[in-house]
This record gives sequence, structure tokens and C-alpha cells, in this order.
Amino acid sequence: MRAMAIAFKYAKGLFTVAKELNKTKEFGEELNQIKDLLTSMPEVLSALQNPIYPPDLKMEIIDEVLKSIKVDPEIERFLKLLVERRRIQYIKEIVAMYQELLDEELNIARGEVITAYPLSPEEKKELEEVLKEYLKKEVILESKVDEEIIGGIKIKIGDLIFDGSLKTQLGKFKEIIKGEVL
Repeated sequence: MRAMAIAFKYAKGLFTVAKELNKTKEFGEELNQIKDLLTSMPEVLSALQNPIYPPDLKMEIIDEVLKSIKVDPEIERFLKLLVERRRIQYIKEIVAMYQELLDEELNIARGEVITAYPLSPEEKKELEEVLKEYLKKEVILESKVDEEIIGGIKIKIGDLIFDGSLKTQLGKFKEIIKGEVL
């Protein structure tokens, strides 16, 4: 829980600055680039987190990382602040929290759709459109395949779960039969 509280605090602070500068989307994209870059280089992320390395060496490392991608000066300052305050290990959580704040601002709902077989791009788009009408928000779904649901569909968006999977329906049917027998 502590990690999420820390991540929220930093994400909210950066989001506030981004709003003032009217760069909320740009900052979100840049944060994702940095997260992807750092997670693709675990040895660099490890060095930035390691208390053995002196702060000036960590700043040199982050400067080298920042040379490989072009980011806004505010994002650069933010990253250096994370390194300085020994919070860089929360970069994934901070980026996720920032994305949640951005989605809320832009009225976007993200979720996942789970099916027994891969959805075609057209089916996914149609499903997003139906959910957009229902939720009154732009919907972005990530498709996942889980053969264990047998058939049907399961959708998770935040706390909202639509479960029309055959596995769940069969389970309910089984409970009804058990109730009838007893």
C-alpha cells in the first residue's frame, strides 16, 4: 500500500504541473517512454535504486539515459527528483497512476476483454463502441485469451465486471442443479 501512496503523490504532483502547462498527454507519453526504456535496461534501473552508488553517479546515469530520448525539461527535472529522493523504483506505479489521472481527465475507461479465442480488430472495436454507449466514456480494451472460460466473454473495467463466460454460466447451472437435488 505504501508504494501506491508514494506513486500517487508523485503522479498527482506531476499531473498538476502538466495541467498548468497544458501538456498532460505529452507528459504521459514521455513517462511511458522512460518507463519502457528503464524496464528494458534492468541493470540501469538497479544502479539507480542501489544505495551503494553515490548520488552524483546516479545523476550521471540518469543524464546518460535522458540523452537517448528527448523529453520535456519538466519531465527531466521530475526524473532527477525521483532519483534524488530514492523513489525511482516506483516508476512503473507512478506511470500507471499518471495514466489513471489522465484517463479520468479525458473521460477514458480502460479495461480488458477475455475470450476463449482471439477477437478480430472489428469485434474488439464493436465491443468498445457498445461499452462507450453504456459507460458514456471512451473505452480502450486490451484483449486477452483464456481457453479456460470455454466460450463467451468476460470484461473487466475498473471495478465493473461483465461475466458472460460459458464457464461461469455452467457453474451457475451446476449450483441450480445441486439446489434442486438437495
